Amino acid sequence: MIRRLALPLVAACVAVVLTPIGAAPAMAASAPLASASCSGSIHTSTGLTGVSTTGSATCTGLATLSLTTVTDTSGAVSAVTSLLPALPNLPVPVNVSVPAVGVTGACSVLANAGTGATIASSCSAG
Repeated sequence: MIRRLALPLVAACVAVVLTPIGAAPAMAASAPLASASCSGSIHTSTGLTGVSTTGSATCTGLATLSLTTVTDTSGAVSAVTSLLPALPNLPVPVNVSVPAVGVTGACSVLANAGTGATIASSCSAG
């Protein structure tokens, strides 16, 4: 069951992250945002009231991080994207909850919005 859900959810997460974000034109004007290298980890879990994603990331320079969470609620797939500012060499805490009832699976992808590089990803089956 988990394998059947994981691949489509990861594919959906990657597709959503690679889709241009509405804030991209504003970030394009700031060249330093694109050059930061980031690392980190996240953990996604499903529960009775929704999906929770926790973790942290650290970047070498100014960056805007994009956290996209895709939920599957009995076949109804939806995505939520949050933008997180990152300062040089300071950990950025990730603590996002997406309320939803009846979640059968979820995946989250944390990426550098300036470069599009994936920092971490995590999936969970309900």
